[in-house]
Amino acid sequence: MRYLLCYSHGSSGLCLCQNNVPLNGPLNGAVGGSVEFRLINPPPPPFQHIIWTFKNAPIITLAGGGEIVYPGYVDRVSVDETTASLLLKNLTVNDTGEYAVSTFSNTASRGETTLTVFEIIQTDPIISSGGTLIAGNSSVNLTCDVRGTIITREWVKDGEPLSPSNRTTFHEKNRTLSISLVEKEDNGLYMCNVSNPISTDTSNHQLLINYGPHNVIITAPQMVTTGDSVSLQCAADSVPLPSFTWMLYGVEIGDKSELVIDKVVLSHAGVYSCVALNSITSHRVSTTHTLDVRDSNPLSEGTIAGIVIGSAAGICLVAGLLAFGLKKAGVW
Repeated sequence: MRYLLCYSHGSSGLCLCQNNVPLNGPLNGAVGGSVEFRLINPPPPPFQHIIWTFKNAPIITLAGGGEIVYPGYVDRVSVDETTASLLLKNLTVNDTGEYAVSTFSNTASRGETTLTVFEIIQTDPIISSGGTLIAGNSSVNLTCDVRGTIITREWVKDGEPLSPSNRTTFHEKNRTLSISLVEKEDNGLYMCNVSNPISTDTSNHQLLINYGPHNVIITAPQMVTTGDSVSLQCAADSVPLPSFTWMLYGVEIGDKSELVIDKVVLSHAGVYSCVALNSITSHRVSTTHTLDVRDSNPLSEGTIAGIVIGSAAGICLVAGLLAFGLKKAGVW
């Protein structure tokens, strides 16, 4: 929409009119970049006079076929004489402010807009203050430093935005994320996302929380048969992975997560203990499993009776021989 402003020139009594022409914007630019100020529905050329100003100070003037570029803008500005658009190059933060154009062809026109120049954002690597972190014992600060003009800074964990909680707090306009005390659920990928209207950047940090062991379990059969091969497997929830020790009746019999018995005998029956040890947290947790062993060749009742009878006969024979010997020796 174009507005027509008229005012009276006191000395001549003439009524001078000026159109208000809208400009594109407000505009955003990047340091070192360029931006074009354009008139929306500009007046028809040719222009007898074009002047661009920044904060009411002239930048460039075109009049009578000549051009004047003012200090600070040499080799940085150019004007399209057909549309009166201004191209401003090699932007600096100091170029932020209000711009205006005045033109005269058949009528006078004026338009205004604003430009904000931002430094392109670049994040530094996230700094973690916590060292070796142990669940329930340690706290940590994650710091996200940025070069450039920051408008927003957001912390994300495993793709989900983080919010303040009883353990999680933010400081210095989200520059630092603090977690106190850390828990195993705090393990994950942390991202610091920063942005301004002309750039974005992200820095990542993998947070490692040491914990456990928890939930130590043994996976094994309850009953096996002599001659079989059997595997007893021990597992635990732990970071880092724990070391394992197998015990049977107080004797160490293995130091891996899996205990394999290639050929079971009756003496393998018993209560097996698995001890899980986390070398970082120094926590040690154990659990047990009872293994029963069944003989693969049990004796029949007849065989057992024969053994009993044979044993009794043997005893009688030994007793008789002993008595005979004693009698012959004159003891009896």
